[in-house]
Amino acid sequence: MEMWVLTIIVQSVGFAIGLFKMWSDLQVKMRELDIRLKAVEKQDDEIYAKLDKLLEKMTTIEISLVQKQDR
Repeated sequence: MEMWVLTIIVQSVGFAIGLFKMWSDLQVKMRELDIRLKAVEKQDDEIYAKLDKLLEKMTTIEISLVQKQDR
C-alpha cells in the first residue's frame, strides 16, 4: 500500500474515534444535566408546596380577622 492511502486510513480512524468520544462525552453530560434538572424540579415542588400551605394559613387568618371585625 502506498503511504498516502495508509495516512488517509489512519486519519479516518482517528476522526471516527474522535467523533465517538465527543458523542459519548455529550451523552454523559446530558445525563448529568437531566439528573440536576430533576433535583431542581423536586426542590421547586417542595418550595411550592410550602408556599401553598403558607397561603392557606394566611387565608385562614384573614378570614378569622374579618369575622372578628364583623362582630
